[in-house]
Amino acid sequence: MTKTFILMLFLTSAVVSNKVFSQKEQLWTDSDRKFLVENLERTKLEIIKETQDLTLAQWSFKEDSTKWSIGQVLEHLGLYERIFAQEADIMLSSKPDPLLDSLSLPDTSYINWMNDPSPHKAEWNAEPLGFMKGADNLTFFLFGRNHIIEFIKNTTYDLKAHYTYRWGKEQRRSIHALMVVHFGHTDRHLKQIYRIKHAVGFPK
Repeated sequence: MTKTFILMLFLTSAVVSNKVFSQKEQLWTDSDRKFLVENLERTKLEIIKETQDLTLAQWSFKEDSTKWSIGQVLEHLGLYERIFAQEADIMLSSKPDPLLDSLSLPDTSYINWMNDPSPHKAEWNAEPLGFMKGADNLTFFLFGRNHIIEFIKNTTYDLKAHYTYRWGKEQRRSIHALMVVHFGHTDRHLKQIYRIKHAVGFPK
């Protein structure tokens, strides 16, 4: 009798604990989804607006030999569409770790980082080679961005419970935060495109 009671108590406790965990498990909210979709869409549309009417000469113009052209900026952004999509896909295949959310940085930290005007050095796998011509660079970017937007719109994963790895103090970054960096990175390069278009010698 005592053993049966203890077993029932243990099972009841396990069910209650699991229920409580399940209630806390979904950290990524509809508001989070809306925030990402709106900003990924916004930056996509701004890229289209800034580049869709460029001539071939404007696409390939460089302020000097050390600077990127607008075409290379779009190639760089398009590469990151694929890099971040693959990174998210790999980490979503692992078990969620919602306890890491307590260590997460706020979205504003990533946005402020991307707004910092200090130069950033592109990783080797995101360096543009410049082989694509003109609007092919926009097509390359949009193909990746549209896939990411559809994923964010429709995913059932908790993007604040799955984490990727990072060097330095941060060490872990949620997939949600990865996407905040992603649209912030696009905003950063929109400013670069603006500077190129207003540079001395930019073709009219």
